[in-house]
Amino acid sequence: MGYYIRFISNDERDLSLDILESALKQADDAYSIERDEDADNYGLLKHNNDLYGEVDVSYLDDPLSDEEIEELLEDAEEAQGEKKADVLSVLNNANAIVAVRVLWQGRETEAMLEKIDPLWQWLLANRTGLLQVDGEGYYDRAGLILEVEYHKRRYA
Repeated sequence: MGYYIRFISNDERDLSLDILESALKQADDAYSIERDEDADNYGLLKHNNDLYGEVDVSYLDDPLSDEEIEELLEDAEEAQGEKKADVLSVLNNANAIVAVRVLWQGRETEAMLEKIDPLWQWLLANRTGLLQVDGEGYYDRAGLILEVEYHKRRYA
């Protein structure tokens, strides 16, 4: 189990690792996504060769992605808030997930998350969808829109 941040996309445009890496390089050329030879949609997020996370792009025709969406839906359905319907709509119409498993490497929380923020900022500005943060809830461009209590189960 790990700490995950996800962008749940209901946008038809591509979310390949090449596109994500290019977006990160717009913020700082020191970013890279080191690809796994055996997995087209998986890589290691680095800044100046320092490791910050594992990036996985999955599409909703994959059984693991479908299971992940189902678990996120279960938790969101139990939440209370005026934007709950918006969150459920995105989850029900999702077609891709960009998930980052944060690799702390002994770093302080804020410093660590600041290195990953350019990815989320680009996605929120350039694709339709919502950011889901484990232990917190769902965010749009303006900020937190739905707090969600997460149950003890595996999100991958």
